[in-house]
Amino acid sequence: MPYQETVISMSFLKGPRNYAFINARVRGIRSKMLTISQYEKLIQASDLDEAVRLLSATPYWDELSKVLSQPPIDMEEVDAMLRQIYAKEVKSLAKSLPKKVSEFVLKYLKGAYYYSNIKTIIKIIHSGEPRDHIRKHLVALTLEEGEEYDHLLAAQNVPQLVDRIPDPRLRRRLQEALQKYEATGSTMPFEAELNKYFFHDEIWKAIRNYLDRTDQKYAREFFGLRIDLTNIMTVIRAKLQGIEPQIIEDLLIPVTHRATLIARSLLAVRNIEEALNMLTTTPYRELAHRIKEAYEKSPTITSVEHAFEEYSIQTTYLSVIGYPFHIGTVLAYLDLKYYELRNIKIILVGKSEGVNPATIRELIVITP
Repeated sequence: MPYQETVISMSFLKGPRNYAFINARVRGIRSKMLTISQYEKLIQASDLDEAVRLLSATPYWDELSKVLSQPPIDMEEVDAMLRQIYAKEVKSLAKSLPKKVSEFVLKYLKGAYYYSNIKTIIKIIHSGEPRDHIRKHLVALTLEEGEEYDHLLAAQNVPQLVDRIPDPRLRRRLQEALQKYEATGSTMPFEAELNKYFFHDEIWKAIRNYLDRTDQKYAREFFGLRIDLTNIMTVIRAKLQGIEPQIIEDLLIPVTHRATLIARSLLAVRNIEEALNMLTTTPYRELAHRIKEAYEKSPTITSVEHAFEEYSIQTTYLSVIGYPFHIGTVLAYLDLKYYELRNIKIILVGKSEGVNPATIRELIVITP
């Protein structure tokens, strides 16, 4: 066998050896995650007490009982416990991974949810909506991260918020996006810079530096799909806001993957209807149908974003479940776990504030 084929074959065989144990663990704990039926019962619970009673029948109760058993329930304590549950899960799985893979996974987790939360905070400051309400929905992975969110939410306006970003390199990038923000009246230039900073500058380069050949292949598939979907959604959101094509093109993450040409083709369409019609002729027809259904039900950017977020999480998970012995399985599971804990927090906050079930359902992301 030629040397190159031997190397590839040996790299492929590492998969079962490196991931057999953790894959079995992931399958075991994945089977204990909340079902659609359990979510529906929680959403329809008449009040906070009933929601707590329903959670007492789930594997989370051993730890959640420490903060939910005795009234009054303190949502800050609930937030801290959910953070501990996730941190414990991450630490436990990371110990089972090869050292460099573990470092890569931790790097991904540190950035993925942080940058997502920064986008949410920017949009809230821009919109002028009440800030205390959105803070209750943000899941900070560390106490320090939560304190940073509080500091950012205290900004009087978006430029002041940008000046409060602690990472100097990211702060400069966002400051450079201020001119486009003022020209478009949209937060998308900031969101685009956060996407580029995370996916292109951090993750795409880290794949090469941290992972072997087999894991590089699966990581590029996992993140390439996420980047494709993000670029497609960027164009659709920008069309909804009437942003010019030349500006939209600059908002795309500069990573070439399967849907690069699709995203650029969408630049030429005139409105969201044309964009969705074009998408139905591509492998992303299911995404087009979901967005169309959401938009017809509620013609807002928020409804479109929620449909996209749910599709994105479900699709990236489904993309890695065929051959399970690789890094994508771990990344997909940890994403699902994060969103499940986030859903629990949103449901509990909603029940404590008397939010109607339909609104709660629109806020949570149901995982496969």
